[in-house]
Amino acid sequence: MTQHSFLPPSGASAWRACSLWPTMNARYPQSDSPESIEGTAAHWVATEMQAGRAPAENTAAPNGAIVTGVMLDGAELVCETIAKRIPHNLVLRVEERVSITTVHPDCFGTPDYWAIDSIARHLEIVDYKFGHGFVNEFFNPQGILYMLGIFEGVRELFVPGADQSDWTVAFTIVQPRCYYRGEPVRTHSYSLREAYKHLEELRAAAARAMEPKPEATTNDECEYCPGRHACSALQLSAYKAAEISNRRAPHDLTPAAAGLELRMLERALERLQARVEGLRELTLANLKAGRSVPQYNLEPGRGRVQWTAPIDRLITLGQLLGKDLSKPGVVTPAQAKKLGVDDSVISAHSVLTPGSLKLVPENNAEVAKVFGRGE
Repeated sequence: MTQHSFLPPSGASAWRACSLWPTMNARYPQSDSPESIEGTAAHWVATEMQAGRAPAENTAAPNGAIVTGVMLDGAELVCETIAKRIPHNLVLRVEERVSITTVHPDCFGTPDYWAIDSIARHLEIVDYKFGHGFVNEFFNPQGILYMLGIFEGVRELFVPGADQSDWTVAFTIVQPRCYYRGEPVRTHSYSLREAYKHLEELRAAAARAMEPKPEATTNDECEYCPGRHACSALQLSAYKAAEISNRRAPHDLTPAAAGLELRMLERALERLQARVEGLRELTLANLKAGRSVPQYNLEPGRGRVQWTAPIDRLITLGQLLGKDLSKPGVVTPAQAKKLGVDDSVISAHSVLTPGSLKLVPENNAEVAKVFGRGE
């Protein structure tokens, strides 16, 4: 088993759609980006807070990133979610690696938080996402693989030959910075029986990825693929603006060819971007006017509660209430509420600023969720 999983659960959405993704991921390893460094620090803050060792704002995390108020707010939301979802009498597992050998010996990962209720035959998994991009909780492939790996590690709970399909699973996404869609905490609950179809799809995808010449298929995850610069299928897709599957092996462009193609695509992108922005504004105006637009919906972003009173007045108010609202400056209204300040006091000195309206493409998974189908 290697240090890094060839078929990581965190990349399951990508390698389920494109068999070449694991090869690309291994061939073109990515260095840490500012976003990944920030995310690692945010996870550390949440783990420390869950253990009762909340770090102070503006101190450094082990990876050197500075702990911010946003990280502390996110960690509080994680801890609150764990307290609501997982009873205190259950053993909480934190960042323990699980092996998913029934998919492939080189498939393993590290769930953030999970606990098993053997009496109720129920598994709770909580996954913390610090990024802005929406992550769908509905039969989430990463969560399904985590579930499978967890069950592999606790086989003593299962009676050989007995029907285990009545076990239930709740997969919860905690995503405090996804402002444009959904709630910051989203849970999808399902029975093991309902997950069988998705498990088989992931096993089949893993088998395709392990073939001698895995096939490349363009999909929504191409934007984040570390080998997107060397993918023949994506190159053809960019030229033809169509979904293309190709068995060609990844190739490295010469410096001259890469520079020429980059300039050509940049010029084309400038024209396309202008067209996209114009259509986006037109579509937004049509939806605001009440006109039906196929393929798109209009959803409000989440608003934020902000203070309206001066900082010194708020700090004095907190002192009168026996609450320390300084941090330095002043804590946010949400933090003040957690300190025990009454809602009426917060409302009198704050205002809810509405989130901006966002265009959201229609999602078939959301339709399936409404009608209860695991599609």
